[in-house]
Amino acid sequence: MNPVRNKISNGMKLLLLALCVVVGVAIYVSSPEQPACPVATAEQCGTGVRVLFVGDIMLDRNVARTIMSEGPAALFAGTSALLADADLRVGNLEGTITGSSSIAQKDNSILRFTFDPAQTDAVLAPLHMSSLSLANNHSLDFGQNGYAETRRRLKESGIAAFGHPYNAPGKISTTLLIKDKTICLVGFHSLYDASAADAIAEIQRLRSSCWRVVAFAHWGDEYQERSNAAQQDAAHAFVDAGADLVVGAHPHVVQEHEIYKGKAIFYSLGNFMFDQNFSWGTTHGLAVRADFYEAQTRFTLTPTVVIEQHSSVGTSTVAQFNLP
Repeated sequence: MNPVRNKISNGMKLLLLALCVVVGVAIYVSSPEQPACPVATAEQCGTGVRVLFVGDIMLDRNVARTIMSEGPAALFAGTSALLADADLRVGNLEGTITGSSSIAQKDNSILRFTFDPAQTDAVLAPLHMSSLSLANNHSLDFGQNGYAETRRRLKESGIAAFGHPYNAPGKISTTLLIKDKTICLVGFHSLYDASAADAIAEIQRLRSSCWRVVAFAHWGDEYQERSNAAQQDAAHAFVDAGADLVVGAHPHVVQEHEIYKGKAIFYSLGNFMFDQNFSWGTTHGLAVRADFYEAQTRFTLTPTVVIEQHSSVGTSTVAQFNLP
């Protein structure tokens, strides 16, 4: 059993239990070839890029009703400052954006999600989302045409889509250029095809041309607070292939995180916006801010909460510790 994983997982459990006083935890992961940058002199390590990662975003069903009754600004009013404090923002879009009528609003037992284009644009535009993953089991809810329309509408809104439900080559990655740095995102969805081969190949293909490579995975067992062996094997394979960071989604609850070969793996960030109000775990998620520098990556973890389709964070205090 990995003692690093156990230590961080236990800390995460305590951190989430203390959500009423939201605690940001900073983790420093240094390159073995270069010393870590002191916090006060991080600028000496070159220009940093700050990327915020959030979990599952679903805008149909009761979330859509909240948009209609309270306006699009109501959903993320409590997390707008968190989102603004980043150069790039990345999440998992659990559904499609199409002109089709909602099925889930008529019958919430039918788990096929589509988001009204005008509503979705009104929600996402103020958040300045940079990229959204479609590597999940809902991005084909309205067929291949719905998937293609979703990609098109995101592109028109200035949001880079990446990932495919079947990990189709040519659609699973995207490249973001910020501050003359190239951040590459590779999506992976395990529920239809458990093989991580295509994602591994894409990481290897991109490695030489990217400043940082992030694997964003949709995997694991719903509502389980621990990752399974398949998640762990795939995550380690991504790092072995060249990924600098692995971020996961789908379980709808926060799972543990670990350090493997000097790289961070966050197995599940839980929900960032969903109407799963039936348990504590499904309403309490995690936002991960990664500050990438030449010699280190600094992580700040911020618990989030969704109560009746209103996402928020509390007052943050910061605890810090170093990892070799």
